[in-house]
Amino acid sequence: MKLETEIKKPSHQSEPDYVTGKKDEIKSYGFECTDCGADINIDFQRQIKYNWTGNTDLISESERTELKKYYGIGLSEKSHDGGYPVFDKIVCKTCGEEYLTYCGVREFSNSAYSIHVQEIQKIK
Repeated sequence: MKLETEIKKPSHQSEPDYVTGKKDEIKSYGFECTDCGADINIDFQRQIKYNWTGNTDLISESERTELKKYYGIGLSEKSHDGGYPVFDKIVCKTCGEEYLTYCGVREFSNSAYSIHVQEIQKIK
């Protein structure tokens, strides 16, 4: 996997993109494909599902290790926002371009989560 174009950069200071139980609770984070302009979504429930492993089934263990090093995630296993990092790959359904997503998932109460979309990068 080769990181190419950074679409969203990691931040220490931002409001969560998702919070369990929020009145206007949204189910996904949307962005546009850089090649064809199609809408692409990061499914928040998928990020929560893989909260404890740190990567989805589309990211290998070696890629996860590489990404943790790249983003400076150390022994504490914490993302930039203080949650647990979850890495995923998303493919544009229109043109097939691939994107890496890095989200910080924090369980602030029993089965209640906040999610920060930390970074989105186009990959090859």
